[in-house]
Amino acid sequence: MHDRYVGRRPALVNEGFSTFGGQIIKSTLTFYPLTNKIKSGIISVVGRTNAGKSTLVNKILGEKVSIVSPVAQTTRAVVRGVLTDGRGQLVLLDTPGLHKSRSLLTSTMNKRARAASEGTDAVLLVVDASVPPQLEDEGWMARLAKSDVPAVLALNKADKADRGAEYVKAWAKQCGADKNVCATFPVSATTGEGVDALVAKLFELLPEGEPLFDSETLSDYPRKLAIADIVRERFCLALKDEIPHSIGIIIESANDAEINATVVVKRQSHKGIVIGKGGKLIKDIQKSAAKEIISAYGGGASVSLRVKVEPGWDENPKILGQMGL
Repeated sequence: MHDRYVGRRPALVNEGFSTFGGQIIKSTLTFYPLTNKIKSGIISVVGRTNAGKSTLVNKILGEKVSIVSPVAQTTRAVVRGVLTDGRGQLVLLDTPGLHKSRSLLTSTMNKRARAASEGTDAVLLVVDASVPPQLEDEGWMARLAKSDVPAVLALNKADKADRGAEYVKAWAKQCGADKNVCATFPVSATTGEGVDALVAKLFELLPEGEPLFDSETLSDYPRKLAIADIVRERFCLALKDEIPHSIGIIIESANDAEINATVVVKRQSHKGIVIGKGGKLIKDIQKSAAKEIISAYGGGASVSLRVKVEPGWDENPKILGQMGL
């Protein structure tokens, strides 16, 4: 593979460590000189689906490690993003959004999200403060109320319509006065408003210790899974709410010259939608995905997609395993 500089620091690119995607997101963070007291630890980023967790993680890192789309449940796996500066190293676990389980796929996503909130140094609960608290928000609050792990509440999308006071009230109702809610932060993952203060608080919660990753590492998300996510993101953006939840991507082979992948759908009717009239949609997806993959990894890889109908694939452990789930 091929190393390249991305954003504000060099990022190691190989089978285990990768930058993600071609979009460079401007960092809102301040440079901090090295100090004698280095903080290092892990923060779980949790919340209901479409709260803006992945967008916030990307904004904190200043680069794209998680795919983003307006479609709910875009994130399916836990993605680690690493921020290293003079204060130390912050490892963020971007988790799937919690939602009602309807299949083995969605129940697996929920289990991974819940498991990721355990054994970390702190938990960052991200909520969509532009709308009233939802059942899933209150579910996370109830879960965190029983945990000894410090929790921080990020009131995301506060720039659109601030319902933050309702979330603070809901938190107090679930947790009472005894739970250590370290702070609440109105933020905008899109504009970066409030992100500096939030990150400063997260570093404050970390223990002193040696870094967990090399200082140049941005993410350790496997390359094949990252490529599959790029392709799936293209479909999410193109199809919106039409059938994205019924689409899975299996990378059959990947090298600097060519990437071959299978697009798995549940129904024959979905196959026609994914291919598009005269094959236009799938050709456009191949081109746009290839452009982003080349931007991320270098080289000149072309993307070749074939569509396969697998009824009930989201209930099939073998297929989910091939997708890294």
